[in-house]
Amino acid sequence: MMTTSPSVDLTSIERELRQIWKQNAADAPGGQAVTRALTLNLVAKAGDPVLAEQISALFQSLTAGHPHRGILLVDQGRNDGVDLTAFVQANCLLTAPGVPQVCGEQVTIRAATAALGRAASLVLALLVPDLPVALYLPGPEPLGDPLLARLRGILDRLIVDSADFTTPAPGLYDMAELNDLANGPAVSDLSWTRLTAWRELTAQFFDTRPLLPHLRRIDQIEIIYADGQRQHNPSQALLLAGWLSASLGWAPLEDAVSQEGDLIRLHLRRPAVGIGPNAIRLVTIDLKPGPAVEGDMVGLAALNLRALDGMRAEFNVVRTEDPTRIRTTAHVAGQPAINRIAAVDQGETAALLAAELQLRSRDRTFGAALRTAATFARRLQG
Repeated sequence: MMTTSPSVDLTSIERELRQIWKQNAADAPGGQAVTRALTLNLVAKAGDPVLAEQISALFQSLTAGHPHRGILLVDQGRNDGVDLTAFVQANCLLTAPGVPQVCGEQVTIRAATAALGRAASLVLALLVPDLPVALYLPGPEPLGDPLLARLRGILDRLIVDSADFTTPAPGLYDMAELNDLANGPAVSDLSWTRLTAWRELTAQFFDTRPLLPHLRRIDQIEIIYADGQRQHNPSQALLLAGWLSASLGWAPLEDAVSQEGDLIRLHLRRPAVGIGPNAIRLVTIDLKPGPAVEGDMVGLAALNLRALDGMRAEFNVVRTEDPTRIRTTAHVAGQPAINRIAAVDQGETAALLAAELQLRSRDRTFGAALRTAATFARRLQG
């Protein structure tokens, strides 16, 4: 349920919010209790009306698990005669009779581009004290957004999506620098969150004792990412490569990155198995865009791991034509292949955001993967 007030004078926003809560309680059917249980401030920015509608829907869907004060700043572009307008609403979910309604609240600020500085000051003034502050910045250049610079000193978490970056390599590097600052916000990347199923399925290969020894013998990795619109954005593939490298203790070589056309090859070293304490073996990770297919979902298409020294083994994680299914195959030389189909979530934005908002501290696994991916990205950038 959404209760909306008309445009309000900016100085009256808090009064208008109190009035909405009072009205909601009065209108609740059968005396049903209405609970105002805010757990965080969730700020977002949209550069167009379509994105603004999408973010408003996200705020609504997050209410059940993360009741919040949502503050949405909408860049209206050129001045059309009104610099700033605002309206408020309560976001409530319908519940069973006798069950209290849990509601969040939302303030939407529409500002001409020239007034965005004043709008950012208003955002600061509207934050509920003593609650965490998360900033969601979808779009191609979030790390350079002035709103981030304005909120950075009080921000607990920044949420971006590197799949949208127009310049993925410098974007990953800047994101890693921000995440590593002791007094900076924790960074979340929805591209990383989408990798959860891929990481889990890869790790499950080596949960069994017969396959575990092959984990330390991997020599070649191929990561194929869907690139249906030819965006040439390898950020998710770089994050997966960063996770594998950081988890297995592989060290990038001095010339860690080479590129030929669309193929990106990463060069690393790992301890050699069964030779001696100081022996090393080279590892390569190939990042390849998949065929351009109209309507193809952007994201990972396949992960192939190969162990070539000694006994040969191959492990594959491949997306099927059904986006809710992934096929995994383990094949050790001289043994029957092990195949299975796993059901995976499609990764709707609301679910991804909810997963990141559950974090109360920095994600160390993501931090290590991002740091390594940023090393590759910096050398890729040249």
